[in-house]
Amino acid sequence: MESTIMHEHLTIYSGSPIIARFFDYEKFTYPWHIHNEFEIIYVRNGYGERFVADNMESFHNHDVTIVGHCIPHYMKSAPEYEKGDTSMRVNGVIIQFEEDFMSHAINNYADLSHIKNLLEDSKRGVNFPFPESVEIISSIEQLPNSKGTMRIINLLHLLDLMANFKNKRYLGSMHFCQTISLQKSPRMEKIITFITNHYKEQIDLNEISSIAAMSASSFCRFFKEKSGKTLTEFILDLRIGYACKLLIEDKLDIVQICLESGFNSITHFNRIFKRNTGVTPTEYKKQFLK
Repeated sequence: MESTIMHEHLTIYSGSPIIARFFDYEKFTYPWHIHNEFEIIYVRNGYGERFVADNMESFHNHDVTIVGHCIPHYMKSAPEYEKGDTSMRVNGVIIQFEEDFMSHAINNYADLSHIKNLLEDSKRGVNFPFPESVEIISSIEQLPNSKGTMRIINLLHLLDLMANFKNKRYLGSMHFCQTISLQKSPRMEKIITFITNHYKEQIDLNEISSIAAMSASSFCRFFKEKSGKTLTEFILDLRIGYACKLLIEDKLDIVQICLESGFNSITHFNRIFKRNTGVTPTEYKKQFLK
């Protein structure tokens, strides 16, 4: 599957680091692709399926998503758009900006640290649910008509709104996108390093608790507070994320993927996979390989 991902080369001129345009299509047609730039996609009208990294879910009117650079993605219009009904359109705004847009300021100035975190999080794709996102949408719709310095100012304002949005949703799994957005602490970093090195194995609670220098019960409370998940849920999410990546690569069969991901039972694998993604491994693979 990796060889079928198209690398899109965008025309962002040296005089401006930003592309912002309205779009109005019969349907989304762009294939599974990556590009070096960050991308914000706002769908004012339209519905279908959104694919970002290993995430696959429906999108509807007022959908807003930011996708990090080099993260595979595409938007697929619903089958109804294939029936020739000229009244059915997908429209909205696409904003693309360079990977190193204001990188020195964003990476070094404390006042912009929240935007730095947003761009880090965009490695997984971030979605902003409607109607809480109305202020973000209003800011997005200003970008295509703004020029020069105001376009840069308006993009920073938009990124500020996105970074401060309370109910943002992460799309791609932590393993697939090789990033884990958790409260940083030396203890948590040590725990996460151990888990990411051993999640395909059987992890003993007492062993990982000792690494954290905590009792088992204290560790469980600490981990749930910091990650929002139990240790078991966290490990299963990593395993399913890795399985998704293997399914998209399309090099192993499903039984091999089950074992490679750390599951000893195909029945357990299928059940957890469908619980996490809403579809079976076979259905998931078909969606991405269409």
